[in-house]
Amino acid sequence: MTLIPNSPGAPVQCEPPAVPEHMVVLLLEGGQRVLVKLEEAIASDDPRLKAHFTKKMLAILDELRRRLNHDQGGDLVDTLDRLYDWWHREILLARSNGDVERLKRVHAQMGDMRQAWEYVLFQGEGMSESPEL
Repeated sequence: MTLIPNSPGAPVQCEPPAVPEHMVVLLLEGGQRVLVKLEEAIASDDPRLKAHFTKKMLAILDELRRRLNHDQGGDLVDTLDRLYDWWHREILLARSNGDVERLKRVHAQMGDMRQAWEYVLFQGEGMSESPEL
């Protein structure tokens, strides 16, 4: 019997779930993209876009915080939690004061953290540089 793709009972091909660290890299990458959009919204003084991209950015930060394992992470998790909280406050202050320099600092720190996670993930796989995600 041949199954027709997209028909009931057809096998579904799914990507394997990403390792938790890979999800952190993806969240940081997405956060950097949203920060660029938020910076543009602040520069254009568009309240609707500022609200939209602020909400998206805070959701990404909430997801990063949700992924912290406070039972096993020790000081590192506490430090990351404080950093994510600080980023949250910086984003709100940047939006309310029109201060894109705050966003640029958060963007740079996210980039540094993303590079560190990529190094940990991909050096362990014998890769000399991280693939384009």
